[in-house]
Amino acid sequence: MPIVRVDIPRGYTDAHKERLRQGIRQAVDEALDPAQKKRFPETRKWIYVSIHEAFGEIGDGLPTVTIDTRPGRSRERKDLCAKLICDVFETYMNTRDVYVLLRSTEAADHLTGAGALPE
Repeated sequence: MPIVRVDIPRGYTDAHKERLRQGIRQAVDEALDPAQKKRFPETRKWIYVSIHEAFGEIGDGLPTVTIDTRPGRSRERKDLCAKLICDVFETYMNTRDVYVLLRSTEAADHLTGAGALPE
């Protein structure tokens, strides 16, 4: 259940943000494998991506992508995730100057109204 928060400079249309959101969602799915090699495609719905506008400029701290997920991803998977996300930004915003922060937190720290997620 990756939670992905994306900060971009102000001024982009909702359609542009939606293309970014879908591209990032695909990158996270491919790299971090929430759908587990398409065996459980329904779990892809739990990749939560939100796009926020921030005051700043491309290359001066923006775009920033913060991903919170449960543990268990290899260094190679994390590196692939950052690369694929940079590919999305290169396609839609003409930049690879993207700060990607991938944090792992214990499954018990991912909570819903029903309680903690299972391991």
